[in-house]
Amino acid sequence: MAGPTTTEQHSKRPQLVLRADGTEVQLTPRQADLVDLVLDDLETVSPAKAAELLGVSRPMVVRWINQGILQDQKTGSHHKIPLTSVWELKFRRMEAGRAAVAAVRDAPNDDAAARRTAAARDRARERVARRDSAS
Repeated sequence: MAGPTTTEQHSKRPQLVLRADGTEVQLTPRQADLVDLVLDDLETVSPAKAAELLGVSRPMVVRWINQGILQDQKTGSHHKIPLTSVWELKFRRMEAGRAAVAAVRDAPNDDAAARRTAAARDRARERVARRDSAS
């Protein structure tokens, strides 16, 4: 028996989500794919799908696998990544981003550093202007 066609797969994807407050939200095709992925309860995903979920390139996912940042289950020459590993990494990256923003936000003003940065920026502008005038 053949599997469902692409049209059949898309017709089964959720189009609306019911929120806890009773309102319905129309899903974009990307959101519908993600909801469908979760509802299918897939245990593993390909590096390409993991890259899509993480918002990075497939080579970056393979690099993370090689570095041990993402778990994988190798089947022959193919990598399969546990979905839980993808979600954990996504959460860790979001938390690291929030922490970095908070660190910058909470950093004290350093007038000397601001002056050095402004001076470096001015020197860079002068180099670009000289280069452009020489062309």
